[in-house]
Amino acid sequence: MKLSKFHLPKGLRTLILIITAALVYGFLNAHSNQMLLPSAPFIALRPQVALPFFLGFVFGPWVGFLTGFLGNMIGDVSCGYGCWHFWNWHIANGVYGLIPGFAHYLGLKEIRTLRSFVMMEAIVVTTNVIAIGVAVLADLFWLRTMQFPESLNSWILPALITNIVLSFVLVPLLLVFVKFIVITVETRITLVLSWLIVSIVAISATAVTWTVWNDLASQADSIQAFYSAGIVTVLVVIAGFLISVFLAHHITDPLVSLGQAARQIEEGEYRLPVLDTLDKRSDEFGQLSTMMRRMASQVEARETRLKNQVTELKIEIDRTKQDEDVRGIVESDYFKTLRQKARGFRTMSRINKEEEINDATSKDDESSSI
Repeated sequence: MKLSKFHLPKGLRTLILIITAALVYGFLNAHSNQMLLPSAPFIALRPQVALPFFLGFVFGPWVGFLTGFLGNMIGDVSCGYGCWHFWNWHIANGVYGLIPGFAHYLGLKEIRTLRSFVMMEAIVVTTNVIAIGVAVLADLFWLRTMQFPESLNSWILPALITNIVLSFVLVPLLLVFVKFIVITVETRITLVLSWLIVSIVAISATAVTWTVWNDLASQADSIQAFYSAGIVTVLVVIAGFLISVFLAHHITDPLVSLGQAARQIEEGEYRLPVLDTLDKRSDEFGQLSTMMRRMASQVEARETRLKNQVTELKIEIDRTKQDEDVRGIVESDYFKTLRQKARGFRTMSRINKEEEINDATSKDDESSSI
């Protein structure tokens, strides 16, 4: 059997996808535990955290949830932590894929506009906060392994800061790879600006922290400085992203309006109310809007002339065709036969009338004789 003809049932394909993704996630978790963050005994730098988000967006909530939940469990077992020792973090990793999966129900089945891109990133950040919150609340009410305020630097901030930054950058990259994010002018500019801002801020924060690390009085001060820089990084990244969205909107909104105007011209609409705002601008977009409106007027006038010419030509063609049809009927053998018969009928009618007149004349003569 050829591979191209081998089709698995949808449920089985989904199951294979979940198992494969969970194994990959668990494998990456087990190996990333070697990159533990400062003062965090169990929290590591995990670029693979983007995987549940990605699968949730693309394949739905349960694929994303089970990938994160089972994958984190597999990673803990591989590291010797046991299957259920950190079950609250299993749930938190599942939430990473669960909430993005519900984006389908919000109409986020494809990202091609600035609005949908902002919605996707907002879901990523919000999901990180909710997932960490679930893990912390579960620990406070059931496990009781965290001690505050010590756990703030050893559990909460390391997980929250690194996961937000990594997922913020890597999830869009994965979505672009599978074309869930459609590369348009809006998405391209937003991606470039946001990645540029994240890179600059992360490099700057790391450089500043590294510079002052040995100058601080104690390790606690160093760790505090590290996570303070991390918090600032997250805030600046979010603020920078909002600024990049504003800039992208300022650049792409005129292009979107011009694209809509082009579609209206294609559909035969030449009034172009979508350009009313652009006409007031004095920059290149305003000039392009004026030129497009003038072009639309010229196209409308030319189309009107062509329609009038077509109408006149159609009338002339109809007259010519009518004459040809009449000529064809008149010159046909059938019509000639009918014409000959009509002539014969007229001749016979004339003869009959003459005979009737002669008979009447004869009768009058006979009456006169008597």
